[in-house]
Amino acid sequence: MHVSFVAVALAVVVVSRGAAQSPVHLQLVDTALLRSPRLVESSGVAASTRRAGVLWTHNDGGDEARLYTTDSAGDDLGSVRVADARNVDWEDIAAGPCPSSASRCLFVADIGDNRRSRDHVLIYRLAEPEPPTVASDTLRAVPLDAALSLRYPDHPHDAEAIMVDAAGRIFLVTKEIFSRPRLFQVPPRLVPQRPWETDTLRLVGQLDIAPDLLRLRAVTGAAVSPAGDVLVVRTYSSLHFFRMRGDSLPAPLTSPGGVTIPFIEPQGEGVAFLSSDLLVLTSELGLAAAATIARVRVVGLARQLP
Repeated sequence: MHVSFVAVALAVVVVSRGAAQSPVHLQLVDTALLRSPRLVESSGVAASTRRAGVLWTHNDGGDEARLYTTDSAGDDLGSVRVADARNVDWEDIAAGPCPSSASRCLFVADIGDNRRSRDHVLIYRLAEPEPPTVASDTLRAVPLDAALSLRYPDHPHDAEAIMVDAAGRIFLVTKEIFSRPRLFQVPPRLVPQRPWETDTLRLVGQLDIAPDLLRLRAVTGAAVSPAGDVLVVRTYSSLHFFRMRGDSLPAPLTSPGGVTIPFIEPQGEGVAFLSSDLLVLTSELGLAAAATIARVRVVGLARQLP
């Protein structure tokens, strides 16, 4: 979904003036431009667990199956190609435990479906490789561990958010314009999925996020905290926090209107935890001159936890 820079700016102003005071608020730490000339649609972001300060990100659909590395300053640190994968509509990325080893995996969500017509979507899983750290490091291909084929239990949905909890449970959040977003869980498996198989997602419920087209409150990303107890879901203009409850519906920690992002992004898409109270946000280029990356401090969230 492409949104004009002007529309985002107006939406943020509307939210800022109209939102009730929340006990949770955000403080901008820093912001920068993404410097890689190929990274124009940073649709998702995840922190590397192999190298401190490095972030994994990717373009939206239309690019090859490639993961880019950057940092909070927006530096171009190179990229890797994911072997045996395609970028139909990559919308988000998450880091979490690998199912069969103690190592960490990256989960790339090829789940975008603006026309709501795909008969299945894919999640690519790969062991996190050693991240490149210089702009010229772009030739390496990394192996794919699995391509999880999934269908919805009712009908196709557009989705832009994936998260993986500390137990390895995988969830998708749909992007809804006129209703509350739906949370689906990837069913657990005792044996690996075979190439001809497609699993059916389980509907967990609807998250307490109030849809609002004027304020561009449509889900574009999600992440789970390092401790595994907090879920953050972002929209173009707001962040929404929930307490994780295993495979049950997460409990809201903020109001349905969420917490306003305190600065303007060209087209805000990605979110990841850097620590329990520090988030990184990335954007697509939109109609601006460059995509952006920013860090925000979450204030007051700990008081909302039991």
